[in-house]
Amino acid sequence: MLIRVEHATTYSYSEPLLATTQYLRMTPLSGRTQAVESWALTCPGASMTPWHDQYGNVCHTLTVPKAVEHLDIRVSGLVRTRDTSGVVGAASAELPSMLYLRETPYTVTTDSIRDFAKRFSPEPKEDLIKTLHDIMLGIGETVEYSPGDTHVHTTGAEALEQGSGVCQDHAHIFCVVCRVLGIPARYVSGYLTQGLGREAHASSHAWAEAFVDSLGWVGFDPTNRACPDESYVRTAVGLDYSEASPVRGVRAGGGVETMTVRVSFPSQQQSQ
Repeated sequence: MLIRVEHATTYSYSEPLLATTQYLRMTPLSGRTQAVESWALTCPGASMTPWHDQYGNVCHTLTVPKAVEHLDIRVSGLVRTRDTSGVVGAASAELPSMLYLRETPYTVTTDSIRDFAKRFSPEPKEDLIKTLHDIMLGIGETVEYSPGDTHVHTTGAEALEQGSGVCQDHAHIFCVVCRVLGIPARYVSGYLTQGLGREAHASSHAWAEAFVDSLGWVGFDPTNRACPDESYVRTAVGLDYSEASPVRGVRAGGGVETMTVRVSFPSQQQSQ
């Protein structure tokens, strides 16, 4: 599928923003599931320095040379995607998969997480793909998709305990449950152009990937209870949201900050 992405994130401030450093992970890479045909990331009045992080994500460090009252970060790109039944594979130069067993503040292990994980143990490797599908479906059935019930700092365990959350929470729960079972898992951010029933609108999105020895990384989307297909565009991966979020940083001044986000996909067409 050929997908055009238009993404605008605007930050407005009640007082002049004196200084800021923001890390942007908004640029996809070509790989097994997608080919980036064009991509532009801009922010008038700011400077951006490109680099790659430890996971191979394309990052930009955004800074402002003088006080401003708003920032307008824009993305415009064209990506040709491919349905691989969720299989991403593994890059030739990649961190050891065992790194993705690490606990993080978003994926902390609690009694509720351990109890939930017991549904899928004790021998997940006998049929690992089936187990991963069961985890994905179990999360979708247990944690209702409900925008507004959680916030950006909610942990996977907190969302599981309250029984509701959004795609970020679903991805964190999937990661921590897999790690409890000894399965490397990572958080993925990107775009979903066509909802599959649960997330049925054009938006930025989050899901997860688990490592399977015979296949490499395989994607699972508990929000939509499906493996990613050609409707998904991957932009970044990490241990959790903090390492793969589109925009993250610090600022000085600015007073009260207001953020608006607009994501659209003006044109989509099936690949020939």
